[in-house]
Amino acid sequence: MNRLTPFLRPAVLRRSSPRARRRYAVDTKLPSQQQPSFYKTFSRPIFKVALMAIFTYQLAYYGWTRLESDEIRADAAATISDLEKRIEGLEQAKGKK
Repeated sequence: MNRLTPFLRPAVLRRSSPRARRRYAVDTKLPSQQQPSFYKTFSRPIFKVALMAIFTYQLAYYGWTRLESDEIRADAAATISDLEKRIEGLEQAKGKK
């Protein structure tokens, strides 16, 4: 028994060594039991964020189109008033002849 002790002792020390194996906090794969709990936990917040993003986009799009249509109407009104002034000027010039 005395002859085996030197051979067994290093094996026991190697197993209890803290450097033997590191355990990382992040595994590459989630166990199949954790996936449903992930979706159960985070599906509502993800849905809310997506809904708010869509709402924000639609609001910005509505504002942009509203401003664009107001600008087009203002340009059309300015063009019409300019043409009316030119017509009045031409009618007055024709009436003086």
